[in-house]
Amino acid sequence: MGLVSRAIEEAGVATVTLAMERNVAAPRVAFVPFPYNYPMGEPGDEARHREVALGALGLLHGLDGPGEVELPFRWRV
Repeated sequence: MGLVSRAIEEAGVATVTLAMERNVAAPRVAFVPFPYNYPMGEPGDEARHREVALGALGLLHGLDGPGEVELPFRWRV
C-alpha cells in the first residue's frame, strides 16, 4: 500500500493507510492494535467501524506531513 499511497500523493491527493503493524512505509499511517484481517474492528460492529474510519480520516487534517499515529482503540478481549 505504501507504493500506491505515494503515487496517489504525487498526483496531489492526500492518503491515509490503516495498518495493524508499525513502521509501514506510507505517507500517513493510522495504526490500530487489532488482529490481522480486522483493521476496522470486529465483524458486525458498525459503530466501531465508523469510529476507526473517522479517526483515520482525521489524520488528513491532523498531520501536516508524513507520519504515523496510533488510533485510540483497543480490541475487545
